[in-house]
Formats: sequence, structure tokens, C-alpha cells
Amino acid sequence: MKPIVCALLAFVFTQFRSRRSLQLEIVALRHQLTVYQRAAQRRRINPGDRVLWSWIARHWSGWRDALIFVQTGTVIAWQRKRFAIIGPN
Repeated sequence: MKPIVCALLAFVFTQFRSRRSLQLEIVALRHQLTVYQRAAQRRRINPGDRVLWSWIARHWSGWRDALIFVQTGTVIAWQRKRFAIIGPN
């Protein structure tokens, strides 16, 4: 139920944001997906990525809200916690 409420609140707040802000958020999130989907075992941020994020940071004040890079250990801990809550089937 909590994710649904959060999604609805996010939807309401986006109605009050500028179109430019929303477009920059979309660019930022798509870039994060691109970095995540790279084939290398250890994903690295290359100079082009740094240029993009520096440009985004200069033109969009809410860029930190969209930045979600996490370490592998963090994701594994989230999954373990999630499966511990669900329990064995």
C-alpha cells in the first residue's frame, strides 16, 4: 500500500513542476539505466557521464533527488531483507 501512496503523491507533485525540470529528470534516470545496463562486470562512470551530470547539476536544482547509484552490496542487502520479510515458500 505504501508504494501506491508514494506513487500517487509523486504524481501530484509533478503537476506543479516545470516541464524543463521533468525533462531533465527523465534524462537523468535514463542515463542511470544506461550505466546500469553496461556489459562490464564493474560498472564505471566514464568522462562523458561526468560531463552529463555536471551539465545537469548546473541546469536543474533537483538533480540529487533523481540520482540513485548504489553499491552492489546495498542491493544484495535489500534483496535479503525483502526475502526475509516474504519468507520461504
